[in-house]
Amino acid sequence: MQSNLILEQAQTLSGAQIQSLEVLEYTNQELDAFLQTEYLENPLLETSMDRQEETMQNLEKFYETGSEYSGEQVRENDDDVDRRGDVRAKEQWTRERMVMEQLPHGRYSGEERKLIRYLAGCLDDSGYFPYEVRDIANASGYGAELVEKCLRELKELEPAGIFARDLSECLVLQLQRAGVQDPKLYEMTEHCLDEILKGHVSRVTRQLHISTVQAKEYMHILSTLNPRPLAEESRETQYIVPDILVVREGGSWKAELNDRWMGEYHLNDYYVRMMETAQDQELKEYFAEKLSRAKDVLECVEQRRETIQKIVYEILERQSGYFLRGEALKPMTQEEIAQALKISSATVIRAVQGKYLQYQRTVLLQALFSAVGK
Repeated sequence: MQSNLILEQAQTLSGAQIQSLEVLEYTNQELDAFLQTEYLENPLLETSMDRQEETMQNLEKFYETGSEYSGEQVRENDDDVDRRGDVRAKEQWTRERMVMEQLPHGRYSGEERKLIRYLAGCLDDSGYFPYEVRDIANASGYGAELVEKCLRELKELEPAGIFARDLSECLVLQLQRAGVQDPKLYEMTEHCLDEILKGHVSRVTRQLHISTVQAKEYMHILSTLNPRPLAEESRETQYIVPDILVVREGGSWKAELNDRWMGEYHLNDYYVRMMETAQDQELKEYFAEKLSRAKDVLECVEQRRETIQKIVYEILERQSGYFLRGEALKPMTQEEIAQALKISSATVIRAVQGKYLQYQRTVLLQALFSAVGK
């Protein structure tokens, strides 16, 4: 009988509760990524944030095709070269070295290596090569066929997307490197970026014969790619973004989740009404499934908020001396918090995992507990 009881409990936790625990464990950044994916895949879920606009902003770039070659990279002896020119020369040398170090030993002749070094010097700061082959051939003295051959092979180097002519080719090169096989995604990338950047998503769906949901998913994939392969990663200090913000008001604690930046999610009234009036049974079942999923997700998010706040308030009461007067932490285990709130210790563990609290300074919630019972 004991075995049956254990099996029955395990089965009970196999559905919505498991999803709820997974959501509870997310940090705010992870929750935002989860909700964004749900939004892209579920027409019944809506958000106050313009996620489509956010994706557009991630895709907006400043590269144009057909740039004329100016020969600027060979102007090394201008009289007005200043300190900025020195920095530019250093960056150019770094790019050339990065390219040359990737060339297979013995594959290229001396002439080809000189041309490749020249082509590397033509890259812009983001890794694009926005020049016509004939312009480069005329300026460098090398044959157009050789220039084209070298450029074709240089596009196979790292980082993926380098030596692309424009944004579209840059993204295509990255999709190919990732092994993507979806022809519709390639068609969107090669022919529809202008329409996407203008916000004409409906035109794209009609042109490609795909649903709006599918278009959103494609746009999300494209927004995760790197539009500037050589753009130097920021070296600025990476600051921790707290998950919970705490203030002291009138002798009482006030704790709230730091999640307003990700917007509020709710049901899409338009599709709910469409579901209620739809005559097609298959369509009604589709909407019903999506509606159930959207409700479950929203409920999990609200449960997460309530659970984390309850746990944080309990911690603040127990560790008031630490936060208000800088005293040493009192012994406190996650099991004790669970017992006080009449919840499972697993719930407490998931609720505090990886999350930061900010009150005057930012601390990791897990660090507030004693070693025993962690």
